[in-house]
Amino acid sequence: MNKKGFLPTLALSAILIISVIPAAALDSNWHQFQKDEINIGVTYSPAPIKDVELAWSAFTYGSDWGNGIDVTPIIADDMVYIYAANGSIWAFNKTNGNLIWQNETTGGNLQTSTPAYGDGKIFVAARSGDLFAFNATTGEELWNVYVTDKNFECPIIYFDHKIYIGEGLKGGVTTKYYYCYDDNGTQLWNHSTDNTSGFLWCGASVVADYLVYATHEGKLISLYKNNGTLTDEVDLTSELSFSRSDLGRIRASVTYHNGYIYTTSEKGQAVGYVFKVGFDNGTFVDDGWSTPNGFSTSTPVVYDGKVYVGQGEHGYTGNLTCLNDSTGEIIWSYFIDAGVKSSPAISIQDGKPYIYFTGAKTNGSLYCLNVDGTLGWNYNPPDEGYILQGAAISDGRVYFGTDGGYLYCIEMDIVELGWEQFHKNAQHTGFSTSTAPNTNNTAWISDNIGAYHASSVTIAEGRIFVYCWDYLACLDEYTGEVLWNVSVNRTPDVCGSWVTPVYNNGFVFLSAKETCCFNATDGFLVWMFEPPTGKGAVDGGCTISSGMVFTSDWDGGHYYCLNITDGTEIWNFTVDGKAQSTPAVSVADDRVFFCSYGGICVDGGVAYSVNMTNGDEIWNFTTDNSFCGSVTIGEDVVYLPEYNFYGDGALYALYSENGTIKWNKTVQRTDSTPVLAYGNVYVCGGCLGFSDLMTYCFNATNGDLLWNTSASDKIGNWKCSVAVADGKVFVGKPYFEGGVMDYVGTYALDAFTGNIIWSYPKGGSSPAIADGMVFTVGSGKVYAFGGERVMGDLNNDGEVTTTDAFFALKMAVRGEWQEKADMNRDDKVTSLDALMIMQVVAGSNGTVPFFSA
Repeated sequence: MNKKGFLPTLALSAILIISVIPAAALDSNWHQFQKDEINIGVTYSPAPIKDVELAWSAFTYGSDWGNGIDVTPIIADDMVYIYAANGSIWAFNKTNGNLIWQNETTGGNLQTSTPAYGDGKIFVAARSGDLFAFNATTGEELWNVYVTDKNFECPIIYFDHKIYIGEGLKGGVTTKYYYCYDDNGTQLWNHSTDNTSGFLWCGASVVADYLVYATHEGKLISLYKNNGTLTDEVDLTSELSFSRSDLGRIRASVTYHNGYIYTTSEKGQAVGYVFKVGFDNGTFVDDGWSTPNGFSTSTPVVYDGKVYVGQGEHGYTGNLTCLNDSTGEIIWSYFIDAGVKSSPAISIQDGKPYIYFTGAKTNGSLYCLNVDGTLGWNYNPPDEGYILQGAAISDGRVYFGTDGGYLYCIEMDIVELGWEQFHKNAQHTGFSTSTAPNTNNTAWISDNIGAYHASSVTIAEGRIFVYCWDYLACLDEYTGEVLWNVSVNRTPDVCGSWVTPVYNNGFVFLSAKETCCFNATDGFLVWMFEPPTGKGAVDGGCTISSGMVFTSDWDGGHYYCLNITDGTEIWNFTVDGKAQSTPAVSVADDRVFFCSYGGICVDGGVAYSVNMTNGDEIWNFTTDNSFCGSVTIGEDVVYLPEYNFYGDGALYALYSENGTIKWNKTVQRTDSTPVLAYGNVYVCGGCLGFSDLMTYCFNATNGDLLWNTSASDKIGNWKCSVAVADGKVFVGKPYFEGGVMDYVGTYALDAFTGNIIWSYPKGGSSPAIADGMVFTVGSGKVYAFGGERVMGDLNNDGEVTTTDAFFALKMAVRGEWQEKADMNRDDKVTSLDALMIMQVVAGSNGTVPFFSA
């Protein structure tokens, strides 16, 4: 029973009703090990290909032995099932991770047999040698039967109301059996194999009328699946023209593809083979190949003329290897620092395979590779448990478990809908996955609205929000037309102060003299917070996260945490000196980071890590110079700039856990908030008339300088925070005249070399990036670069694919809107828009629509 779907269920039905949707809109079930009865390992259901995030995780069982989950999940309809090491079977909602039911088998501390789903039942083979069946919806035990004292250690294979499984290694070399039971628990037949250790991970494949599996010692066996009669067997150590006498042992399942059986072997880390053996009407044929690939317990996956397989034992390094299906020649191998004992899972998207697998080690990771063997992404789960088995794919998500006892669901982060806070987000990463313009063509230039120099803009829901000192303005993202403006009490003018608005869920927030919340549609004031000190924010706006607004009052010496709904104070924190940062928030660590400094031309700065919920200090880090800028949050590290009124500044990398220094590097004096992108950290600095102006790129891990701009180019300065997207760094060029600093140049640099790609002689203040466009401020105006965008291209990669339809469905379920997703222009995003995107992908309307600012 194979339910077809795309994602998610709420949006699914509308699409399935319409018959024009392509077949690739797709199979969402993963009913057993490697998906189906032939262990195909391939699905047309989408899966994350970049920008992944944890959708949910759920704990099942963990032991002092370090055993938790050692099988792959299985998926049927809206539920994901996992079998834990203690013999417990769990069912979760696959979308949100809610526990639906949990039941028990016979206990134990290790289970290596992946269950199977069939006809509304979950079939489980316990290590004790017992078989169980549970109602897949309710978890009710339907039956159990004792089969053997030799244990079960290989996957159950289900097909046509029958289950197939072989005995494990318990009892050593002796006669071992492969069994066939019907789905009511009645044994239909068994087949004996003499002088074998058994079947560890040696799952079968159902091929037409036959059941095919491998023995531990290296034989392939074919039986009539209905009665267990032997039809053929072949010894891979001696009976083929490409046999391998040093095969070792087979501890992998077999897979079938287009007339051939595939499996792997291992004889220690260095020796092992991938086999392709002809199979015709129940008989093995001396046709195929064997390729040395080192240790492997991985079941191969075959797609489009290529064979994908894991290599490497735990405790060693390993590879995911791609071979030519015709010749067995290795095309490429992707190396990781762990053995790849798992079997790859492949998602076909827009005709291209994406390969998912895990690394077998403590604190291992899940990997996604592109078709050319390059890394798409990897995800390291937080529990640090060992990972043995691989992943299952369904409806845009990937599921896997660890010996920490956790089941994880990974999904692609929904398409970025704008640049909603200072420096992109609450972590201030300053990086967008959007495309970005390759030329200096402007989409529009606003009137002189008094856009305040050194400020940055916020982009959300087709609107631009910009601070104009005496008022906050809202512009149309695609035309620059002023939609509304509202008066505010200006921030104190300290060396040309700047602040950046923040957008959140239909409201826009600004910290100037007061912190205000406005309706983003019309500018109506919702609430206002006046700091008790009577002081306003300077060079540091507010940040929003988890229903809280974090703001400051500069020479009042405080940071504040406010309730986002009504602006009431939750807590405040007193700093040593001026509170100038825009706070950075890490929800995962429950922390907020900000800085202070003694004052203009006054020595001494402090960086703080504070509990975001109650405002308690966790650590602080001091410097002899000044921390006038804001923090950027990376993985276990925070980055912050240092300003020196009398010489060079610095860029610090501090461990976020305790504030100790990982590295620090000399840069021109700066308040510039760093950007994290491509494994690098980008920052600019310098004060015109006092020091050189330069932009830098450092290795984020070790601080090595990769490039910097020439001082003669005068690109970047202490007020400007760069932005990065699409392999480009966007930064401004300042000027200073009559006591006023402004920007007279926007530059696009190559993110990997620092070479100038293009420039424009206006704008440049702390650029922002969204929807394939770059926005910046200068001379009182807002400048927009780029402007032509492809309708339906929701991930801004320049083309319309099934991934964009997947994003449209997610937006429809979440009630979100984006102009490029609204294909039928009805001011909402629904499953019909996703269908229209799929029609574009299929070419059913002949063209891809464009619109231009």
